[in-house]
Amino acid sequence: MGADDTDSFEDIAFEVEFMSCVTDKADNLKVTESDSHFSEFTGVHPSKINEGKLCFLDLIIHKEREAVMKQLCKKNSPYAYLDFYIKNKNGDYVHVYCIAQSIKGTTLCRLALADVSQNARKTEALKQKNENIKHLVEMVEGGVCVFKVNRDMLFNVSYMNSACCRLFGIAPGAYVDNVYKLEELIYKDDKSEVYQAIGKALATKKPIDLEVRVITHRNSYTWCKLNSAIQRIDDDGLPVFHAVFTDISRIKTAEQKADTQRDILVGIFKNLPGPQFYTDLETPLKPEIVSRDFMKLIGYSRTEFFETLGGDLRKLIVPGDSLRAENEIKTRAAHDGTLEVEYTVITKTGERVKVADKRRIVNGENGERSTLGILTRI
Repeated sequence: MGADDTDSFEDIAFEVEFMSCVTDKADNLKVTESDSHFSEFTGVHPSKINEGKLCFLDLIIHKEREAVMKQLCKKNSPYAYLDFYIKNKNGDYVHVYCIAQSIKGTTLCRLALADVSQNARKTEALKQKNENIKHLVEMVEGGVCVFKVNRDMLFNVSYMNSACCRLFGIAPGAYVDNVYKLEELIYKDDKSEVYQAIGKALATKKPIDLEVRVITHRNSYTWCKLNSAIQRIDDDGLPVFHAVFTDISRIKTAEQKADTQRDILVGIFKNLPGPQFYTDLETPLKPEIVSRDFMKLIGYSRTEFFETLGGDLRKLIVPGDSLRAENEIKTRAAHDGTLEVEYTVITKTGERVKVADKRRIVNGENGERSTLGILTRI
């Protein structure tokens, strides 16, 4: 039970309906008069109330009676604001807020009562719902974070779940005292990209999707996928973001390993003997990788072939041959593990070289098909 709590009462004043009665503080809070709402609530007929047959003290839950009496009988206090439980006509105890006004020169006290039991249940249900959501968020493996961006582009954290604290290597709850600023945990080379993404999100209201490095120790970091969006704009005009940091360090390690392996394979391929090349089956005349001998055959440098000509061998094949050769490769690739087509290539010096294009079809693990080819002068 609370006392002198005007704010809490005013917060609900426009959401509930009041009932009123007058009690005598000198006679165990006997009810001397009431309105129809109070009569209906208690189930006591107005005539019985006017005859003094109802004692308000009897309606109050037993353990709160003494405290209520003390508040109502407080000297030099014409008003009292309190809440307690009273019994309704069904015998159920209902939570009410009360404004009590002592009538000057008498022992009488006018009570304005508001049934807030429904509000209390809603508040409790909402509180429980929030607790459930918080519990679920704590169970999320990704690092969940809520932060506010101030005008100096500093990120003040208001919430981090346990996974986020573990990811950043900080003690649970350390963010509460602003010991850590989120921007200080972002790797220095990635900060500019994060700031740009924040600015873009504010301008477009679109979510953020980045790969960033998070500092875990002085000289080490963890790669994370950052997904974030504006949760709300506070009254001060500053944005509050919610974010999820997902550890992708294993994926990045695998990607880096794959890139290294590809670089090694490309290096080996470039040094293979003969004019060899590699393409996908969708564009069989646009090589992705070529050997040194392939470049010698066409007479162009790698820069000229891949940047100026776009790596498109069709631009060097005589008109009429390229479309026929491309269609023939695609058609025969559906049936043959190996195939051969002929066409004429115009080299950088203008020489026309007729070649036999011999291909082997390669089936990848993901179902994609590619080709390995070699050009032979005829």
